Amino acid sequence: MKISKYSQLGLLIVVSLSVLIWGINYLKGNDIFKNNDYYHAIYDNIDGLSESNEVILNGYRVGHVKEIRFTDDNSRKLLVTLLIDASLKIPVNSSANIVSSDIMGTRSIKLVLSEEKEIYTSNDTIPGIVEGDLLEQVSMHILPIKNKAEQLLGTIDSAITIITATFNEDARANIGGTIEDLRKISANLNEIVSYNKENIQHVILNADHLAATLGNNTEDLEKTIKNLSAFSDTLSQLSVTPLLSNLTGASNQILSTIEKINSSNSSAGLLLNDNQLYISLNDMSQNLGSLIKNIETNPKRYLSFSAFDFSKEVNITTGGEVVSDKVRFKVSLISTKNPMPLNSPLFEGLGEVEEYSSGGGTYTYFVGNSSSYNEILKLHNQAKKVYADAAIVAFKNGRLIKLEKAMKLTR
Repeated sequence: MKISKYSQLGLLIVVSLSVLIWGINYLKGNDIFKNNDYYHAIYDNIDGLSESNEVILNGYRVGHVKEIRFTDDNSRKLLVTLLIDASLKIPVNSSANIVSSDIMGTRSIKLVLSEEKEIYTSNDTIPGIVEGDLLEQVSMHILPIKNKAEQLLGTIDSAITIITATFNEDARANIGGTIEDLRKISANLNEIVSYNKENIQHVILNADHLAATLGNNTEDLEKTIKNLSAFSDTLSQLSVTPLLSNLTGASNQILSTIEKINSSNSSAGLLLNDNQLYISLNDMSQNLGSLIKNIETNPKRYLSFSAFDFSKEVNITTGGEVVSDKVRFKVSLISTKNPMPLNSPLFEGLGEVEEYSSGGGTYTYFVGNSSSYNEILKLHNQAKKVYADAAIVAFKNGRLIKLEKAMKLTR
């Protein structure tokens, strides 16, 4: 059965839309060809979690955040919908902890599974926990060091007080001046930090935004790296040997041609390298130039219009009467080496045709025989419709004369 063009176009549009929808969902992390289950978790504060963030288990990505919205009970709590691989079974009393996935503060959800036998089903709610970010964890580790540093500063302050008491008034004055300078420096540093506080915060926000962007586009970056790797592999597999072979063959052919041109065994080589041939051609060119100049100077010595010279033996087949004391105009139709019948259809409508045969074996055909140039001009215009090279010629006393001279004689 032949499918019409419209059916083929409709099928192509449906397939294209399907591929487009699948591609958009795939870039969002939704693989429509993969079975997934939906789970929910409620948090008081998601602490920077966003849609499409990863859901991980033991460091392996098992899903992503599908949707984040407020609950319907106006409690200002956040309901997070998780899209997780259907092959993963989550035991009851497991938790979904919001954690930092990298040092830049990118948030993700870490599944902590319990040892229960009972399993959550799709659309169940999993307890949500927000763990401290890296900054809080670092602060917790630094807090003991801070306390020890404060104790150390107190001890140093006591030691300085004792030392100050032992010094004289000048030494105490110098030390007091130094401390005052340190206080001024500290005050200046505090002022600088306060003045640039917004800039520092802006830099930190930009760093957070960059980290979030990199975290959201991890899959795209991995795909790009894979594509570049595949492209480099393809380039490494390309064989350049045929190309080099073709270039070598072409180069050899060019060299062979140049050798033949330079040698005296070929026509091109003889033309280029034979000095005697060049001299002969040059002499022939000079002689030809001299001959042309001589012909221009004495044309009658070389040219003889025997085809129209009625002083020689001329055969007239039509038997027309020749008027020799007046100028007569005729129309020359064609000159051929082979005779043509006078009743040929090619001469139809042009009147009586005369054939002149010269001793050189050339046959010339004329029509018309009038002393009026205007009359012969009409016949000439009619003849040019069939013979594009038809021309008006003039005779006096049976000899061909120039048309300009004949016009003057008739006037």
